[in-house]
Amino acid sequence: MAVPIWSPRETVTRQEHFLLKRLERNRKLFGFLRLHRHELFDEAFQAELATMYRETGAGKDPKPPAMLAMALLLQAYIGASDAETVELTVVDLRWQMVLDCLGTEEPAFSQGTLFDFRERLIRHDMDQRLLERTRELAHRTKGFDAKKLPKTLRIAIDSAPLEGAGRVEDTFNLLGHAARKVVDCVAVLLDWSKERVCREAGTPMLLEPSIKAALDVQWSDPDQKPIALERLVAQLDHLESWLAGRLPHEIERPPLREHIETLR
Repeated sequence: MAVPIWSPRETVTRQEHFLLKRLERNRKLFGFLRLHRHELFDEAFQAELATMYRETGAGKDPKPPAMLAMALLLQAYIGASDAETVELTVVDLRWQMVLDCLGTEEPAFSQGTLFDFRERLIRHDMDQRLLERTRELAHRTKGFDAKKLPKTLRIAIDSAPLEGAGRVEDTFNLLGHAARKVVDCVAVLLDWSKERVCREAGTPMLLEPSIKAALDVQWSDPDQKPIALERLVAQLDHLESWLAGRLPHEIERPPLREHIETLR
């Protein structure tokens, strides 16, 4: 099945003019993406996105990759969950305007479709390509502060939820994954390396390739597992305390808040 091309209209309607006016001060990225979506997702870039599907096809119910990529940008911008993102395509006129579906009464895509697309995007390193193009466009058009894009977008694109991971992984690995998501987010917010964040936060264990290897206990001995868990949780508690002092405001808002809640 051919990968569908996204062809949103360029002409701004009267309703869209009204919405764009309302977005001149708050949530400016919505207006920027509406006005420049045809440049961001031009024919060449849509062809790049289509290459992600050539081996397996677009699926039984394909959605235009460019439209899903746009939804990921909006999701990252406001820090919405996958489930909330689906609902916003129905109840929020700003989302409908940018996604070219004003007036729709059905979600633009399913939660599963969005999750699968994000995984595909990351797997093909197209998430960074998407962000690079968005920053370049913002810089060239001066329609949005390009310096704000890395902090508001880059964090959340690579934030696939951990739901369901417990079916195949144990407590130690799940805690490690969740903690590394927190570290990734903090590294972007502070413009630090992940290594520096771990050193400053007192969580050297997260620098190791494997949490279990870092704990270095005899895993066949059931008496050592609780001790190992206590050591891990102690470092994670230290991480949270450090964040409360270093980023007191950021921990109360997305995307860092969601990562901390997952870790808890």
